[in-house]
Amino acid sequence: MTDSSLHFDRRKLLKAAALTPFAGLALSGCGAKPADSAAANKTVTVTSYGGSYNDQLTQTILDPFSKQSGIQTTLLANTSLAALKAQVQSGDVQWDLVEITAPEYETAVAEGLLEPFDYDIISDKGLPGYAKAEYGIKYLSFLFVMAWDQKAIPDAQAPKDWAQFFDQGKYDTKRSVYNQLSDSSVLEAALLADGVPFDQIYPLDVDRALRVLGHHPGKDRLLYHAANQEPIQQLTSGEVSLSTSFNNRINAARNDGAKLNFSAENAVLAGDYFVVPKGAKNKEAAFKLMNFMSNDAEAGAAFDKVTNLTLANTPALTKLPKEIADTLPTSPRLADKILVRDDKWWSENLKKTEQQFKLWQAS
Repeated sequence: MTDSSLHFDRRKLLKAAALTPFAGLALSGCGAKPADSAAANKTVTVTSYGGSYNDQLTQTILDPFSKQSGIQTTLLANTSLAALKAQVQSGDVQWDLVEITAPEYETAVAEGLLEPFDYDIISDKGLPGYAKAEYGIKYLSFLFVMAWDQKAIPDAQAPKDWAQFFDQGKYDTKRSVYNQLSDSSVLEAALLADGVPFDQIYPLDVDRALRVLGHHPGKDRLLYHAANQEPIQQLTSGEVSLSTSFNNRINAARNDGAKLNFSAENAVLAGDYFVVPKGAKNKEAAFKLMNFMSNDAEAGAAFDKVTNLTLANTPALTKLPKEIADTLPTSPRLADKILVRDDKWWSENLKKTEQQFKLWQAS
């Protein structure tokens, strides 16, 4: 399995899961059943997004954890906040550890759907500061970055910040930007380009961000992509020389031989949480799994290498090549050089901001 195999469309999977919230496919172990007192915390049921991603999670994290701890894991492919909420409200919680998006985490906390994490069981020594939360861990992180075609823009001439990235006078090329605001940080990038410091980005001044995009580089110089593989295709084909993307996508393309690069500095950090539903039958086992995931260096490095994503596990950095470790959100080198996305703001403002963005695009 190559690094570039991790190409799943999260929005489609979430939509399908919401329509059939309890229809899960067990990818390892057997289907989840209510645990009796004798069996409690000898197994843990995890639910995530499926596909090659689940295969990689099993290979690098779940199987090594089971071998070390003796706790058996069952991995399902139908994660969704809707299903988590339905289980909690029914009082029949079948899942123990659930992957959800960062805005969904904020919603779940506000609605009282989650168990507080037990940091007596989970050591926080391996957790970067941004990852530890009261009701979950932002275990999976990635960077929204500026990327370029090295054939058109040598690394020595590449943009150093978002102001340069959007400067049409410096780079006479169209730019591709991700237009799905649930995942994209293009508005944050525009404000950073306009000189707004990290600690003043939120609450987002959406009007100002759109004015920046309209003038630098201008609407007619912007292309939009809605899928994560599109910017790779646009850059490698020569359609554009600059694009927004995610660090894992560029790393995977480089591993496949593409002449692309990116800057981790001035990037925007986003990610997914693992949470434990309120009333989970095996929460202690779930916390033990999170401890392993956050602190085992070998497992963390294996996950990072095979997925080109970033586990919230700083010990793993010692097992990775320096040129990779220094570009990951977990790197201490980037601690003050990346913007952490305000998930709470987005959870409260996503719909109206999407509407405003679409109207602006159409005007």
